[in-house]
Amino acid sequence: MHEYYAEKAPKLRKAMHSLLKPISAELEEASGKPYAALFPEIWDHYEKNMLEDFPYIGGDDVSGTGNLTCAYCFVSMGEVLRAYGVGMEEIGRLMVTAYERRFNGMPGIVKAIAHKSYTNVKTLNKKFQKKDAQNAANAARYPGSFETRTMIPPEEGYDFSYHNLVCPLSDFARSHGYEEYMPYLCNLDYVMFGAFGVPLFREHTCFEDGDYCDFKLKIDAEPMAYWPPVFTQGKGYK
Repeated sequence: MHEYYAEKAPKLRKAMHSLLKPISAELEEASGKPYAALFPEIWDHYEKNMLEDFPYIGGDDVSGTGNLTCAYCFVSMGEVLRAYGVGMEEIGRLMVTAYERRFNGMPGIVKAIAHKSYTNVKTLNKKFQKKDAQNAANAARYPGSFETRTMIPPEEGYDFSYHNLVCPLSDFARSHGYEEYMPYLCNLDYVMFGAFGVPLFREHTCFEDGDYCDFKLKIDAEPMAYWPPVFTQGKGYK
C-alpha cells in the first residue's frame, strides 16, 4: 500500500460511511444484514483490495484522486453484496441512489453556484484549459494519472466539450477484474450533472472504446434521465 493511502485510511473510511449511510436501509434490505455489521465488511474489502493496490496519482494535489477513491467505494460495496446474492443491476441502482442523496443533500445555494459555473462557457473553457495543463504536469510525474483536453471549438452541436484521455478508474478495473462495474460508475456522471441541472451527453468512454471519455454539454437541453442507466437506453449515449 502506498504511504499516501495508508495515512489517509481513517479519513477515507469516514468518507465511505458518509457515502453509504444514506442508503443504509436499502443495504440492509438487499443483504439481509444490519448496516452496522455490513459496513465493516465493505471497508475491509476496500482496505485489502483497493487501498492496497491503488496507484498513486498525485494525492491531495489532484482532484482525480478523490474520483478514484470514491468510485471504488461502490465497487467494494458491490463485491460484498454479491456474496449475499445481490445482482449487478441492483448494485447499480444502489450506486445511483447513494449519489442522488449525496448531491440532493447539498444546500441549494451550492447547487445554484455549480449550475452557473457549468453553464458559463467562457468560464468553463478557461477553467478546464487550466486543468488540462495541471493534469499534464501531474501525469508527467505520475504516469497513468488523469489527462484531459478541452475541445475548442467544442464538438458540433454542443456548447462545451472536453475529453478524458487517460482514466485511472478504467485502468484499475481492467487490471483488477472489475470491468462489469465501469458502465455503472460512468453513469454516475449523469447523476452529478443532473443534480446541478446541467445537460451532459457522452458517446465515448475510455473503458468501452479505448480512446477517450467525452463530456459534452448542451446548455439549453434537458438533462438526461440516468435510471435506467444511460448506457441501457438505446440512445447512443454512455
